[in-house]
Amino acid sequence: MLKEIALDDRAPGAADDQHVLSALRDGFFLVRNTVPETLLDEAYAMLGAFFELPAEAKADCRVPGSNGQSGYLPPLVEQGEKGRAPDWKELFHWGAPLPAAHPLRERYPARYPQPYFPDHLVPGIGAALGELHLRMAAFQLDVVRRLAGALGAAPGYFEEMLEDGPVVNRATWYPPMEQAPSADHVWMVEHQDFDLITALPRATAAGLEVLIDGEWAPVEAPDGYTVLNVGMVLERLTGGLARAAVHRVVAAPGQSGGRLSIVQFCHPTPWTVLSTLRGAATDGEPDRYPALTAQDLFQRTMYRINRLDSQHTRHTRHTKASRHTQHAQHSQHAAAARP
Repeated sequence: MLKEIALDDRAPGAADDQHVLSALRDGFFLVRNTVPETLLDEAYAMLGAFFELPAEAKADCRVPGSNGQSGYLPPLVEQGEKGRAPDWKELFHWGAPLPAAHPLRERYPARYPQPYFPDHLVPGIGAALGELHLRMAAFQLDVVRRLAGALGAAPGYFEEMLEDGPVVNRATWYPPMEQAPSADHVWMVEHQDFDLITALPRATAAGLEVLIDGEWAPVEAPDGYTVLNVGMVLERLTGGLARAAVHRVVAAPGQSGGRLSIVQFCHPTPWTVLSTLRGAATDGEPDRYPALTAQDLFQRTMYRINRLDSQHTRHTRHTKASRHTQHAQHSQHAAAARP
C-alpha cells in the first residue's frame, strides 16, 4: 500500500514530516491529483488516435537532434542498462518552449528542443497536450514544495532548480505483447528514473510494478490520485535518504490488449549541481555520491539506454530536418491559440 502525502501540511489530518520522509524512502507515494480528469481523458483520446496511425505517418514525427525528448520514437529503441532486449513500446514526448535567446537553450540546445505536435494528423492535439503539460508541471511544483519542507530545505529550493528546467511529458503506447518480436521482450525493463520526481496519473491498463524487498508489487493510481516516483536526482540530493525505486512495466500472463500511459519527468536545469542537502545528511554516514551536474547525469543515463542522438543513424535525422521544422512551427502556433 503506497503512502499518501497531503500537499498542505497544515490541513487537518495531514501527515507529518516523518511520514513524508518514510514515503520518500519507499520511492513511490500517492498525492491527490489537481489536474482535471476531463483534460486527462481528452489527452488520452488524442494520443490513442495518434498511436493508431500507420507506422510511416508516425515515423515522420521524429524530431532530429532532440535525443527523443520531443516528438515520436518507434518501438525497440530504448533499452535497459543491463543489455536486455529493447523495450516493446512507442513514445511521444513534449514540453514547453524556451525563448530562442534563453541562455539555457543556447548552452544546451539538445535539452530544449522545440515542442512538436502532429496537429496535421490529429487536429487539436497540440493545444490539449500543451495545457496538460502546464497543469501537470504546476501540480509537481506543489509536490516538491511539500518535499522541501520535510527535508529541512527552504520551500522554494527544488522549485528554483526546476524553473526553466527541461520538464518533459511522455506518452507511452505499449502494444499487445502477442505482437512483440520475441518472448525476450517486455513492455519496459526494470529501471530507475533519472529526474527529480516523476508524476504518473492513471494509465489505461495495469502493468506498472515496483520492486519492494525483492518482490514485484503492482502499482496503480486510484481515481483522483497521481503516483509520484522518486528519481535519481532526488536520491543524490538527499544522500540516499530518498530512494529512486526500481520499477518496470509488464503485461500479466494472459493480459490482452495494449496499454497507454502519460507521465511527466521533472528534470532540473542542466547547470544544477547535484550536491547533498545539508538538512538531509545523516551524521556519521559516509558520503554516497560525488557532486555532478544534472546534465552529466542526464547524458550518462541516456547513453546507457541507447537514447543519445549520436547513437542513432544520422541519415534519418538530416533527411527529415526541414519537414520537422515546418511541422513544429505550425503546431506551436496552434498551441498558442488555446486560452
